[in-house]
Amino acid sequence: MTENTRRRNTFIALALLLILIVLLLLRCSRTEPAVPERNTAPTPSAAAASVSPQVPATNAPVARELAEVLTPATLTVPERVTAGAVFSVAWTGPDNRGDYVTIVRSEARDDASGHYQETKKGSVLELTAPIEAGAHEVRYVTTRSHTVLGRVLLEVVPADATLEAAAEVVLGAQLSVAWTGPDNRGDFITIVPRETPDGQYGNHTTTDKGSPLSVSVPTVAGEAELRYVTGQGNKVLARRPIRILMADVSLSAPADAIAGTTIEVTWTGPNNSGDYITVVSRETPDGQYGNHTVTSKGSPLTLLIPILAGSAELRYMTGQGGRVLGRRPIEIRAAGVSLSAPADAIAGTTIQVSWTGPNNPGDYITVVAQGTRDGEYGNHTVTAKGSPLPLLIPILAGGAELRYMTGQGGRVLGRRPIEIRAAEVSLSAPAEAAAGSAVTVTWTGPNNPGDYITVVAKAKPDGQYGNYTATAKGSPLSVNAPKDSGESELRYMTGQGGKVLARRPIQIIR
Repeated sequence: MTENTRRRNTFIALALLLILIVLLLLRCSRTEPAVPERNTAPTPSAAAASVSPQVPATNAPVARELAEVLTPATLTVPERVTAGAVFSVAWTGPDNRGDYVTIVRSEARDDASGHYQETKKGSVLELTAPIEAGAHEVRYVTTRSHTVLGRVLLEVVPADATLEAAAEVVLGAQLSVAWTGPDNRGDFITIVPRETPDGQYGNHTTTDKGSPLSVSVPTVAGEAELRYVTGQGNKVLARRPIRILMADVSLSAPADAIAGTTIEVTWTGPNNSGDYITVVSRETPDGQYGNHTVTSKGSPLTLLIPILAGSAELRYMTGQGGRVLGRRPIEIRAAGVSLSAPADAIAGTTIQVSWTGPNNPGDYITVVAQGTRDGEYGNHTVTAKGSPLPLLIPILAGGAELRYMTGQGGRVLGRRPIEIRAAEVSLSAPAEAAAGSAVTVTWTGPNNPGDYITVVAKAKPDGQYGNYTATAKGSPLSVNAPKDSGESELRYMTGQGGKVLARRPIQIIR
């Protein structure tokens, strides 16, 4: 093939490809003509939309296929119902999607809606009567066009209620209330200050608890009012005046106490649910509390004194609202503490510490490095063990401190310095041993509980161990050499913390 022929064929191929691309672009740019949609159901007015059930979303094809049926509906209801009561409605009708039965004032517009139920829930529905008495109408309404297909008159009669209770009651107590009333869903009986506007409420109990029921009295004395209030709309159906009396409270206890000890408090008071007696610093704001005991424990009761010395106050506080009903001053004195122990000790050994102090629950004596922050602790023994008590010295040498610490809050009540000296340790053994053989080791050292002698590869980090024998076995003792040959090390290690106190090289040979 000549060069000219090749060029001509290439040109033809490119031309055909260009024509094909143009045709594809023209095809893609074509659009289908828009198909006008048919009219949908009428849109409810803005006023109706704010109170009526929403028109359910539908797929457009289905909406065009299903026309709204507007055949008449029938409704069967009682002649009259009590305001706020639940009543039954039997109906017949087209049961279009979203149709509903509602109750409204008889003069309400056709597109108005009150409490309603959709017809899809069955041929007998339950509606709740409005709380306002008067002439009402139950209506069968279509959702899409808000057409009323049936209506029937119904009289809503006022609900009557009565309240019986004591004329006076101590604040914070439980008040027994006998009542009559509609007992509709959510109805309740409340007690509020007399000037409280209708519609507001305080402590309350729902009427479904039966009659009589119990209502918690507020912790503020003064003129108050019992009210029967509807769950629907918070309308007051009945009210009864009541006087809330201040409680008589007294507290008897020592004038002073040692910090961290327990005292007895004799008291009188209402002993309402959750009431308690607390001890706090004198300047503590009312409503806050510290160590406390509930009054249900009886009188006298025990109360744990705080660990901080200073002027304090006993307070009788209500379980409801944390109100202070009575108070009594008390002076908290610092506890006297002393510690007696050796001036120094060998690391890892156990010493005896003689002490005096409050010995309150959880108190303990600890030993820590000098400079350790108060509140932190190390090895320790509770003071309940008596005096003297044993205390394990840490394995690290250096300046340290014995501290008497409170179980309540970890406060340091007393301290004494102690110097921790490093233990003297030596190891004597052959320079080499056959792999897997028994190696005899002569040693000196503290022989503290859990101390042991181990043999490991020389490269093994401190704190790790291999074959070992406890120093409690005496000196000399026998340790099995590793099965692998090479440079190894005998190490004296502490049972407390696995610290290496001495080491000696040993060559393991095959």
